[in-house]
Amino acid sequence: MRTSQRNLLRILIATVGLCILVVLFYRLGPQNILALFRQIGWAFLGVVLIYGVQELVRALAVFECLAPESRPAFKKVVHIRLIGEAVRAVTLTGPFLAEPTRAWFIKREGVRASEAVAATVGEYVLNGLVSALLTIAAVLNLFNYVEVPKELRVAGSVLLYGSLGYLAIAIVLVRKRSSVAETIAKTVGRRGTLPRLMVLQVVAHGLVLLETYWALTSMGVTSSIFTTSIAEILTKLANVAFVGMTEGAYAFLFHALGLPAAAGFTLSLVKRLRSFALAVVGLGSLALISGRSSENP
Repeated sequence: MRTSQRNLLRILIATVGLCILVVLFYRLGPQNILALFRQIGWAFLGVVLIYGVQELVRALAVFECLAPESRPAFKKVVHIRLIGEAVRAVTLTGPFLAEPTRAWFIKREGVRASEAVAATVGEYVLNGLVSALLTIAAVLNLFNYVEVPKELRVAGSVLLYGSLGYLAIAIVLVRKRSSVAETIAKTVGRRGTLPRLMVLQVVAHGLVLLETYWALTSMGVTSSIFTTSIAEILTKLANVAFVGMTEGAYAFLFHALGLPAAAGFTLSLVKRLRSFALAVVGLGSLALISGRSSENP
């Protein structure tokens, strides 16, 4: 596909997404959504802070993946995490561009390219592994102890089998001892690093859950920790969609959980806005690193 065609396709997808966003906004009630935004008010800074701490935890995980003799200062790893967040938020490409960007900036700090890629991919894979385990546990718990509507059971089943598939692929790659898998395994398994990394990833996921609970509570939406956990896990699949579709999926899943659909729509927008807030910090980090590089060629 030519560059012009790809650009046209991106513009078309973005336009369709924005149209869906506007339609949802008016169907769910502008007054309801604006009231939720007014309700959250300055508590939005708490959302940004919690997500920022989560990024610090994941930066520490990347730092642990790097060899002590070659790793850059932790402050620089944090800057690089924020730069990746800026790329993810601005380009709406998820990890597909953000993670290679992070690996490239780590390489620029004097780390070997293979180690930079292994550390970045290793941290991301472990995060996905913990996410898959938590998803499996949450969905099984949901199916066993809660009367689940048909549409919610379908969404839960997709996540359950997708998570099982993720674990199966990881096991197959390890058993085949592929070069990529071995490099990652050596990186995360260095000197007992793996247990620390797993703890860090559990903490990171806990912070994302706390962020969702804080946002819903600040909006005045009554939600238990269990319901918040289910909502957060079920909406993970929605986060890979483009603007408009993500908000629609949040609204649908919240309605299926017995929560206000407008709250799901608003929560998705709040998460998008906090990513842009951190993106501003990330772009500032990029300018800082670039400025120092030019001063010290």
